[in-house]
Amino acid sequence: MPFPALQSKAAIDALKEAARSAPGLLTGVTILATAVANVPGMGDAKANWNALAKMLEVELPGILGNAVFLSRGDWIAEDREEFLHAASLFGGDLQKLSGLCYTMEGQVDQVRDAYAVYWLEIGTLAATVLGYVTAAQAMRLTPYTRAQAEVWLNRLVTLTNLMIAQKTKILMGFLAVAGGTLATSSQSLGQLFNVKPTGDARVDFKRATISTEPPPQWVAPKRDVAEPYRVAEPQR
Repeated sequence: MPFPALQSKAAIDALKEAARSAPGLLTGVTILATAVANVPGMGDAKANWNALAKMLEVELPGILGNAVFLSRGDWIAEDREEFLHAASLFGGDLQKLSGLCYTMEGQVDQVRDAYAVYWLEIGTLAATVLGYVTAAQAMRLTPYTRAQAEVWLNRLVTLTNLMIAQKTKILMGFLAVAGGTLATSSQSLGQLFNVKPTGDARVDFKRATISTEPPPQWVAPKRDVAEPYRVAEPQR
């Protein structure tokens, strides 16, 4: 399949060429100009969303899981359970965020595919129209078929503009639905970065205090260095 950016340019150029003999086709050219989009950029955006989703799904949870594993051996403070609880909540949020990124990737991919199909169909139409206009232009040179060529050209212009308008309307309708879905996903994505606890859950860090009281029971940390060698005293 030709590159979408080249498809749109080739289709518009073909219709402009046909419009030299049938000026009414400039209406279709104007409609097409409203549907030009950066399709390669959409492909880059899809790849970026996919990479971010995989990082949130695999890489970051792996780092978090490793931190939890390492904390089980040497953690001697009483807040270890709180840390494990916070790590569990954070891991769940990472999974939610990863799912949203996969959703955004899929929606961007659908929009990209819609544009690619649209310009593939328009490119085929433009090439066909240019061929008919070229044939009609040759018929104009003959007195016997000049009138018939004008009738064909008028019908061709009307039909071409109608087809372009209908295909563009379908594309814009799809984009409107996809845009609403993207907006909803973006809103959900933004909510994950704007969660502020209120009420009893709110923490006033200006008034927060840290207790320095020793724990009721002291547990010696794990030591990787061997104890010094001691010579046993002889038994009497």
